Amino acid sequence: MTAVLDTLREALGTECVRTGADIPRKNFGDASGARMRAPLALVFPRSTEEVSRCLEICHAHGQRIVTQGGMTGLAGGANPQESEVALSLERLVGVEEIDHDSATLTALASTPLAVIQSAAEEAGFLCGIDLGARGTCTIGGNVATWQQMRTAIRSCVMG
Repeated sequence: MTAVLDTLREALGTECVRTGADIPRKNFGDASGARMRAPLALVFPRSTEEVSRCLEICHAHGQRIVTQGGMTGLAGGANPQESEVALSLERLVGVEEIDHDSATLTALASTPLAVIQSAAEEAGFLCGIDLGARGTCTIGGNVATWQQMRTAIRSCVMG
């Protein structure tokens, strides 16, 4: 397991890879109340290119990964399982583009929903979702949870 960690540190820099006591307790589990455990390592990429590089390295080493964002989810999807690397997207914040012609907004995964709502409103658009946690929930988590809900609904309907 040290080979994958050494390769991650070499590719992303030591400041982007934490292990042991350097991993904050908040990354042991989300708000679901499920069993908390420390990940093998916590990786903080600074760009989508670094996310891609991290995934490439972990795949080459057969290393399992769990993606983490705001850690506010109630579905347990951000909880590390034994020996998993946690991929924190918390540095990926911001609205990258608003395209008026196609009426789309492109944002990074850890951008809070409230920021997206404000950017959309300033551009003359309305963001189609709203949650009480708009100030803390992230768009990446919103999308991931929606996908989980769609799958669960489909399985209930199709039986």
